[in-house]
Amino acid sequence: MSAAGKSRLVILLTDGEETCGGNPEQAIRELRSQGFDVQVNIVGFSINDAALKQTFREWARLGGGAYFDAQEADQIREAFEESLSASFEVRAEGSVVGSGSVNGEPISLPPGEYTVTTSGAPNKEWKVVIQEGRETVISPR
Repeated sequence: MSAAGKSRLVILLTDGEETCGGNPEQAIRELRSQGFDVQVNIVGFSINDAALKQTFREWARLGGGAYFDAQEADQIREAFEESLSASFEVRAEGSVVGSGSVNGEPISLPPGEYTVTTSGAPNKEWKVVIQEGRETVISPR
């Protein structure tokens, strides 16, 4: 039985220092292009470089997952727990404007039209309009 048909979750924990000589972005692209149903979530530990965080967010997006930030050692467990949940991504005009985990911390967005997509199970997509002065809650049910 081929492993390519089974859904997988990969969680990459990184301190941002390259020590393995690999190319994570290329590895993620290859997994996805070979037909593996894989979601890649990245937990960054003590990452202070905004550009590096953005790189990790992009890698996670390529892997159908999300980036989780743990600045202190005691935040790693929470970040891992969030990374095990289905993640979501919010897009406006094709660009990612927010992400997180289902039932995790809420995000704030300005009024506008958005597409919200969940990764993992269940995979769903919603068109959402946020109006001025109103809170919008999206339920994965």
